[in-house]
Amino acid sequence: MLRSSAILLARRSKAAAELTSQGVRGLAEAAGKDIKLPPQYGIPGRYAAALYLAASKGNQLEKVEKELAQISSLMAESKEFSSFVSDPSLPSKVRVQGLDAVLKKMGASDITKRFIDVVLENNRVDELSKILEKFGDIASEQKGQVKAVVTTAEGLTRAEVEQIQTGLKKMLAPGQSLVLEEKVNPSIISGIIVDIGDKHVDMSVLSRVRKLQQIVRDAV
Repeated sequence: MLRSSAILLARRSKAAAELTSQGVRGLAEAAGKDIKLPPQYGIPGRYAAALYLAASKGNQLEKVEKELAQISSLMAESKEFSSFVSDPSLPSKVRVQGLDAVLKKMGASDITKRFIDVVLENNRVDELSKILEKFGDIASEQKGQVKAVVTTAEGLTRAEVEQIQTGLKKMLAPGQSLVLEEKVNPSIISGIIVDIGDKHVDMSVLSRVRKLQQIVRDAV
């Protein structure tokens, strides 16, 4: 339904605006050089940084953040939408026009529309989810926020969440704030896995079982 609607909207809409040959580099150059970010590596980091700089320079950072969150949610919740965007059998121009039409209905900013066009035209759609996630990481870092992902076999109680938050906050530097994301993964059996910054702490039963299995294999 969504896919067919997007294609129909694309056919009715005007041709997508021509992208600059600079692509993602053009976004970064448009942002100017008055904002500095830590080095970003890989395709997701490079694209996310360019978009962040452009949005910040254009005083549309908050709007772009919200728009990317909407796109990310739509891709996660709608297989039809995600399939349409990533379908290699569809000409790139059709996908660009279709997504442009969807973004227009969202009231998306020109910066976001141009960015998505660049991603599609450069055949980086397979990296889009990672780019969106990296953009969120950069935005959080610039606000002094530190993301912590806590994975447990079952959902946590409010008291458990508060206890974990209290412990993790002790790891933060002055001026930083904690953003806690909870994930449930029954396969870890019990225990907890914490990812915060560049630290990974695995205290799950599954981890201990795997270590025991490795010890047994090494002993044979």
